[in-house]
Amino acid sequence: MDRAKSRRKTPWDGETDLTTTQEFLREKYAADYADRHVNVGDSGEADMINSYAPAKCPFCASEKFKKNGRTKSGVQRYMCVCGKRFLPSTGTIFDDHKISISEWMEFCLNLFRHVSITADSWSNKNAFTTSKLAGETLSNA
Repeated sequence: MDRAKSRRKTPWDGETDLTTTQEFLREKYAADYADRHVNVGDSGEADMINSYAPAKCPFCASEKFKKNGRTKSGVQRYMCVCGKRFLPSTGTIFDDHKISISEWMEFCLNLFRHVSITADSWSNKNAFTTSKLAGETLSNA
């Protein structure tokens, strides 16, 4: 299986003798990538996710669960009497994905605008497989 090329890299990564233009473009590209891939905890997204308090366990539907710490990004974790741990996003399309909710929203808007998955992956600087899996997740929801 061929591995997808990283959208994070420029042709000059690893090079030491760059022209002024190459260095400018590499730094601009890296800054743009960092802006689009902010940690959930640093973006305020964790607070938004935590504002949703689940009413029941997504696994057994019990209402007997309690808070059980937080993830490294600051999202509230819960523990149910059934022994399962879950997050407010468990059982949603945002469950178990590494892209942020804001990227999900942009992906959905791009789909509604009939933007191809390839174009979406380039504009979000995600691997093609990330956008493809997002599309598959939506079609299975």
